[in-house]
Amino acid sequence: MATTEDRIIEAAEKLEAEGVNPTQVNVRDALGGGSFATIGPVLKKWKESKKEDSQLAEVRVPEAITERLDQLQGAVWHAAVEEADRRLAAEREALHQAQEAAAAEVREHLDSIAALEAEATEYQRKIVALEDTCNDLDASRHNAQAELAEQKEKFQRDKTEITELLLRESGLKDAAEARAERAEALHQEAIKQGRADLAEARKEHKAEIDAVKKEATAQVEAAEKRAQEQAKRAEKAEKDAQQRAAGEQACQGQLEAAQRELEQMRKRMAKLEEKADTATQEAAELRGEVKALREANPVKGKG
Repeated sequence: MATTEDRIIEAAEKLEAEGVNPTQVNVRDALGGGSFATIGPVLKKWKESKKEDSQLAEVRVPEAITERLDQLQGAVWHAAVEEADRRLAAEREALHQAQEAAAAEVREHLDSIAALEAEATEYQRKIVALEDTCNDLDASRHNAQAELAEQKEKFQRDKTEITELLLRESGLKDAAEARAERAEALHQEAIKQGRADLAEARKEHKAEIDAVKKEATAQVEAAEKRAQEQAKRAEKAEKDAQQRAAGEQACQGQLEAAQRELEQMRKRMAKLEEKADTATQEAAELRGEVKALREANPVKGKG
């Protein structure tokens, strides 16, 4: 609410009625605020108006002059001289009062200056505190950005390491499967070849089958033995493949654990980014408040 001339005069008259000298500081306190540049001229004009009214009330024609005007001219002159002396004394008293009023006005202006300097000091203290807060927030933001960069770098290293591990395990698995397939093929080929040799021998040497039966049987056994050996090798290859598969499962578990850790790192990175954004916003708001305080209080370090 703006401070108007009527409200200033009303506050001054109320203070005077309460027996309080209506200075600029007292009137400003009574109004609950306001500018000394607005209150001062209105208060000065009001005091001068009251002084003029008081002087006009004191000026009156003496009754002695009216009563003796028809009797003696000398008496009139004497009365006029007395009135002049009284007026001179009144003017001297008025001058004295004006001097006291001027001194009081000077003291009032000094009080106003002291109040403004106290407010300027308090605003300066607030500005310094806000600048310190801005510096702290800038430091926090810098630390958060550094931690975020470090986490991103660690994430990239872990990602590269996991990718290399998966590629190595994938290569081992493919090699094991290839060896198992080759062993199975050799086993089947050995059985097929043994049976083919037996059938051919029976067909070509039917008359001598009994003679060569043992030899054929031996060949079959040898073939079966070779087949068993091939089967053992295939079984071993299969076990190796299973072990590789177990290793692959372990790698898969490690990959899943790494993915979970990666997700946690992403969440943490998001929090750090949010924290950095919040610190940046708070620093901008504080800088705005500092700028507003400086613009509202251009006097800095006065007194």
